[in-house]
Amino acid sequence: MIDIVLCHSILEKCKSVDAFSENAAHVELVRRIRQHRMVISEELLDFYEAYFEEKGPEWLEWYQTLCIAIFNIRERTVIVTPSSDRCYLKEQAYQNALAAAALSHETKDKIILMEPKRKISNAKNLGISVFNIEDIMDTSGNNLFSMYTLPVNGKSVPEGSESKWIADWLGRFINEEHYIQIFDNYLLTKEGIKYLKKFILKYMANDADIEIYSLKDPAYPEQQIKKELSENHNIKQKFSVYYVKNKKDLHARSIQGSKYIIQIDRGLSVFGRDGKTFQSVISIFENNGTPRIILKESQLTRII
Repeated sequence: MIDIVLCHSILEKCKSVDAFSENAAHVELVRRIRQHRMVISEELLDFYEAYFEEKGPEWLEWYQTLCIAIFNIRERTVIVTPSSDRCYLKEQAYQNALAAAALSHETKDKIILMEPKRKISNAKNLGISVFNIEDIMDTSGNNLFSMYTLPVNGKSVPEGSESKWIADWLGRFINEEHYIQIFDNYLLTKEGIKYLKKFILKYMANDADIEIYSLKDPAYPEQQIKKELSENHNIKQKFSVYYVKNKKDLHARSIQGSKYIIQIDRGLSVFGRDGKTFQSVISIFENNGTPRIILKESQLTRII
């Protein structure tokens, strides 16, 4: 979930959309937007109300109902109080209100959704990302909004990207999990455990349960694995670590939690070397109630 500021032209598209709507594309648009928190301010609320009042009584009534149904729910909105003495966009009061909300210290992200994609002057210099409907509907994760909106179908990670940036991206999903299973052929190696500690465990909840399934590396003894994991800075995290006896029994490289399934074709080696990624493809889906993957005892050797 990310924090987003909606232009009223996007907000109005949420009117009268439900699962029975004949416009499937419109339903999907609203579904993707609703995955996130809406950022509002008193100034923005005034602009919204004036906009919908001008559109007519039916629209104003819908907007006022929306205020009651959504704007007062913490999980759906974040109410910000931008600095009153800051003017980001002179002579553009409404766009300045959008920018001020996006730049508020009370939000995690600096994202504005607009349609049509009118250029907000100085947005790039302010660090604001502006997206339109085409960007919102991108399922491949090719922009910041779509990277955090599910499903992400085959996000290509190029060779030489910043490993930390990829870790921070995945970390926003991992941080919501209290239980994960990690499947990776080569995780129980010196390099694999380094990736695990540096790029995964630091984002996990303090009381998280972590199950690891990997092949055995003859060059990396069990005692060393136990030592490495016991030295993890967060001793409250609980580990269950298994060797999978036969490679064909090991599931595709992935991180599966109760909320999300993250598929990484190269496994944790995507984080590469010297802070730069190896080329890989990542997909992220909602779990949708999929139960934990349980392997047979005959397929496993537990070491922790």
